[in-house]
Amino acid sequence: MKLGNFTAKVARVFKVMLVLLVSLMPVRSAQASEWRCGAGVNSDGADSMAAGNRASSWSTYQLLPPVAVDQLFAADFAKQPLRLSDVAFVPQFEATAFNWLKKASQQPVEIAKITAKADYFDRLPVRIRSGSPNSFPIWQEALLSKGLALLMPETSDDMARLIAAEDTAISNRLGMWRDDAMDEPPYVVAGASDKTLWGRSNLADVKDAIGRFVVVDAVLVSVEHQEWRSYLNFGQNWRHDFTIAIGSDLRDVLIGSKEALDDWIGRKVRVRGVIENRGGPYIALQNLNWLCVEAQ
Repeated sequence: MKLGNFTAKVARVFKVMLVLLVSLMPVRSAQASEWRCGAGVNSDGADSMAAGNRASSWSTYQLLPPVAVDQLFAADFAKQPLRLSDVAFVPQFEATAFNWLKKASQQPVEIAKITAKADYFDRLPVRIRSGSPNSFPIWQEALLSKGLALLMPETSDDMARLIAAEDTAISNRLGMWRDDAMDEPPYVVAGASDKTLWGRSNLADVKDAIGRFVVVDAVLVSVEHQEWRSYLNFGQNWRHDFTIAIGSDLRDVLIGSKEALDDWIGRKVRVRGVIENRGGPYIALQNLNWLCVEAQ
């Protein structure tokens, strides 16, 4: 083989590998917020990151071509279907996410199980990463940072990285978070008409999201405590404005003393869940890790 031809082929292979690795990297943004989530809401950044990124047991596999965005297979998993943990896919972006998964599945990967128990559809929830463990993200982080998946935390592991990746996509209006991406926006705010609060005027309001699962940003105005739950109120009229209800069981794990919730007044809160109509938009918190508070 001539040296010139050999050099050209090596260059082409290197270029293909470089493009693939870049596509696996998350998008970064200096505008994204820093959040504390779940049991880490009152931790500083170092504590939150350490608690959320505990060591996992990783093993190397070769994935088969994906069947669907939520159904993956690896040859050594004895025909056990796999799915990416902590994320969900929306129909409008499934095709784009599926193409990303097909491309990423072409190289060897490392897989870590988050539990030995399969879900209702007999799929094993896993984390997957490829490339250098010290340089490249888990697949969930990459998909979230591009707006191709919705964060649905199942555990607190890697929570700091995952919420940061999703927030990058929201801040940069990528994928599903684009203003015109979906007829029913997955991201809404309380008090969308307040341009001073949100810095823009075209955000969807939580009042228009009744009956839908959405991600909500709101600034806490007041807190009401009862024996069995606490109510976070995000307006002057709690009967009609957005409210989050936190049951005492989740509240005790979240902050210990219910009075600690009062320290959140004036801070931005992010929550995800189905919006109910209780005189005004209302979320009953279902999962500890679905609630975040912006870092001070």
